[in-house]
Formats: sequence, C-alpha cells, structure tokens
Amino acid sequence: MEFHLGSVLVIGGCGLVGHTRYVNGSISSKQDVLTALKESKTDVIINTASPNSLIASKHLLEEVNITGTQNVLDCAMECGIKVCVHTSSSEVVQNSYDDIIWANETWPLPECPVDGGVYARTKKIGEDLVLKANGKNGLLTAAIRLSTVFGEDDQFRVGTGKNLYDFIYAGNAAEGHILAAKKLVEASLSKEPVPKESRVDGEAFFLTNGDPWPFWDFSRFVAAEIGLPIADKDLWFIPLGIAIFVLSPSITTRMLKYTAEVRTFDITKAKQRLGYRPRVGMEEGIKRAVASALSRSNTSEQKKST
Repeated sequence: MEFHLGSVLVIGGCGLVGHTRYVNGSISSKQDVLTALKESKTDVIINTASPNSLIASKHLLEEVNITGTQNVLDCAMECGIKVCVHTSSSEVVQNSYDDIIWANETWPLPECPVDGGVYARTKKIGEDLVLKANGKNGLLTAAIRLSTVFGEDDQFRVGTGKNLYDFIYAGNAAEGHILAAKKLVEASLSKEPVPKESRVDGEAFFLTNGDPWPFWDFSRFVAAEIGLPIADKDLWFIPLGIAIFVLSPSITTRMLKYTAEVRTFDITKAKQRLGYRPRVGMEEGIKRAVASALSRSNTSEQKKST
C-alpha cells in the first residue's frame, strides 16, 4: 500500500538534498519556522538544513544544527505534525580521524566526535534531540546519516589514494529521506505497533551509494569527465604528515585527513527497513553532476559576454 506524504516542508531546500518551492525564513527563528509550518499546512517535515562544515563559524553551526533543530521539533509538536525526518551525518560515529570500516548503527557515538570538531559535535547533538523527541505529542522522527554527498549542485594526491571512501549521489540521498518519511507516515496511521525489527521511528540510518571507491579514483573520474584526465605520472604522492606541514591557508588539516582515511558504512539497515536501493550508480551520478556544472559554467560565461 502506498502512503502519500501530503504537504511536505523541506527545510534547507536550497542545498544538495532538498528541492522544493522556496519559503524565506531562518531555522534559528522559532517564529519563522512556525509561520512556514502553518502557511504550508505541513504534514511532513524533512530537515536538511546545515551550514557548510568547512567554512561556517562555530556560532552559525550551533545556531542551525542545535537551536534550529530544537525549534523545528518544538514547532512540529505545537502544530501537531506527525512526521519529521532529519539529515544527520556519518561523522557522528567518527572517533578522531581513525579509519571507519563498515560502520553500522550499533556503533557507539563518541562524546566528542572528530576530536571535538564543531560540525560533528553539533550534528551529534542535533541527532540526539531528534531521536529523543520521537513519540512526544504524536511526533515520529528518524535521522539519516549521510556519507559524503555529491550531485548537480557540487591536481595532487595525499597518501596512497587507495583508501576506500563512501559517497552518495544527492538524488539517492533525497530518495532515502522520502522513504523514511513514508515509513513514518505508515507507522503514524497504523493501529498496531510496528515490530521492533522493522521500526523506523526513533532510529538512525546510514545512507551511501553502497559502492565505496578509492578516494582519488572519484576525483580522477570527475577530472576525466570534465575533459582533463590525470595520469599517474602527473601526480605527486605526498605523505600525509608532510602535506599537513606544508598545506596552504585554503586547505585545512581536517580536509587533508579526510581524504587519506578509510570511510565505509554498512547500509543493510536502510535496505531492510526503508527499502532503500541506490537508483543512480556512482559513474552515472558523477556524469550527471559534471554535466550540470559545465552547463551552469557555460551559461554564466554566455551572460558575461552579452
């Protein structure tokens, strides 16, 4: 049986995961959130909002990922909304910069993930708020822990370049959120309790493309699609420690460490409980993303020349 979502408010709809009719407002303003929910007569909330983790300030990350998340939950309960799907991050399980090898949802969450990095810490707190709100005033919640997202809106190598890395195409990530929302709607309408092994409400789910690639194979595939293929002989292999010592101001230590580590996640739970299957494979997703980027670039150049 197909369950319709009704009116869906996607918060953060201008990012890679969300696409919808735009409503101006700030997630950090409870009144803005409340107004948006009431004006759109929202049945389902999908909260994808989060600042760019590499450039956002500590204040902004806390304001959006913690205060904003609490605002959404409070307003949802005030309005009697039954379903809220929250975009979390795979970083919530990351202890320091250790390799992550086939992590699943049974892994404990470190108190200060990623050495206390502000983005990871605020996403962990936000996820905790969402899952603890499950069942309050009839609200059902779930958290989607995304791996590195790439999509239509997105020359040297550090380390060996052979470290396996999980990515997810933005369209697959969006579908995962919709699948979770449908399961929560189904649970909210069910007269019988959902068996524990099938529950989605109050649960977190890792989501990837299910096809980890060596990190720099991804980058080189992008380069080839652009028309600038990179041969092995043109690459300099830089040990991570040296790269960190000589990095330029625009490249952070955090960025470099991530490119050199293994990050793979087990999506069995998402497959079993959400029915998730990545529709768009890695190669096709990269081709779509590159084609979109080149099209935007050409359009921009044409506007400049007119």
